[in-house]
Amino acid sequence: MAENAETAVGWHDRIAEDFARGYENSPGFRERLALWSQLIAVHVQPGDMVLDAGCGAGTFSFIAAARAEQVEAIDGSANMIALAKAEQARRGIGNVAFRQAWLDSLSSVADASFDVVLSSSVLEYVENFDVELGRLVRVLRPGGRLILSLPNAGSLYRTLEKGAFGLSGRPRYYAHVRQTFKAAEFCKTLPARGMDVEVCQYFAAPPGPFRFLSSVGGDAQKTMFVTVSRKR
Repeated sequence: MAENAETAVGWHDRIAEDFARGYENSPGFRERLALWSQLIAVHVQPGDMVLDAGCGAGTFSFIAAARAEQVEAIDGSANMIALAKAEQARRGIGNVAFRQAWLDSLSSVADASFDVVLSSSVLEYVENFDVELGRLVRVLRPGGRLILSLPNAGSLYRTLEKGAFGLSGRPRYYAHVRQTFKAAEFCKTLPARGMDVEVCQYFAAPPGPFRFLSSVGGDAQKTMFVTVSRKR
């Protein structure tokens, strides 16, 4: 398949092993791991049913499984799911069910099926953001928590990144980005969906020589944000 015809799922399929290793090798990924571990520890309770929507190689699924009753984990990438299942077998973890599936597969899931939905850096790749976010909200029970992260469109680095892609075609992942949001603007949309925002936090400083932007512009110049919202 030509590079310009590759889908977001195909791209993640191709980089699956490197992506999974990022949590060991990349400062940005390690920061993401620490933050999500903290949020999961607070918002996933014993007995919870958890959905990890876009689970990748299962990194956050396993963290949630240490607290939850059961984790259902889906990802469109066959290679990501294969890595997750291999790691599951290695660890002997029984309360996670991994399956290759797209978000539209949630249409067959009953309303109010989960206490917690996790979605780490997934929805920026979808064509219809409102529809896919609506699926995640629908399967949450009243009082359920949605933990979701997205790239921070308010970051100057993200603006530079978009410009660089337009000129050079790099970074290549940007070919698959369909949605960008500023954190404050995104959080304002959640109450209309029946979700009350409890956490809105920036993370992941710009890489390499651009790291100074966080020092100058504060947390709002970090490249990602995560929200935790509770369903009414």
